Amino acid sequence: MSKDNMVGRLEQEDTELASMGLRERKKLLRLQRIVAAARELFINKGFNTTTIQDIAVEADVGLGTLYLYAKSKEDLLVMVFKDDILKMIETSYASIPADAPLLDQLMVFFEGHISYHTHDQALSRTVLKELSFSTTEQRRQDIDQIMHSTYSKLMKLIERARRDKRVTKEMYTGTMAWSSFALYYHLLQGYLCGFHTEDEFRKSLHNALFALLS
Repeated sequence: MSKDNMVGRLEQEDTELASMGLRERKKLLRLQRIVAAARELFINKGFNTTTIQDIAVEADVGLGTLYLYAKSKEDLLVMVFKDDILKMIETSYASIPADAPLLDQLMVFFEGHISYHTHDQALSRTVLKELSFSTTEQRRQDIDQIMHSTYSKLMKLIERARRDKRVTKEMYTGTMAWSSFALYYHLLQGYLCGFHTEDEFRKSLHNALFALLS
């Protein structure tokens, strides 16, 4: 995270804290401490070797208190990286050239995703695994938020391309958005599992999206 983004986040958190009552501020600060502790342990120690007890100790909270915020280590993992993924989606979308062909726009959007998951492939494999199964209400809400952000961006791109006559293929916007993401996600899983290289991933994605739009 850049210095400017860090300053912006801290200013936003200060504003949120100032608008809350004492009880709500304590809850938010405790949650932030838990999330920060989990993030540090997952990155430095590894998800599999980190226990829920480790996180409670690092965050200086009781185990019972921690379970008020997350029902499992897996829920905490999604909670920790949800905000990062949402920011990545926004940044990827903002970097798209407005007048580029739709295929190029989709590739720029997914390029941001590829770069994000390439940074720590082992951790990304674990995060994606947990994002694939919404076994608790907390995780379901977090996954829904991520998917809503993703699909809304893809649908905006497709609708704008239709309006500007940059795509003429007859297909429901929602179907095209879902299909685009499904192609990316399938290839991402193969890449993270070592079935193909990063270059092969990009080439296959480009070819698959080209076929979808043709």
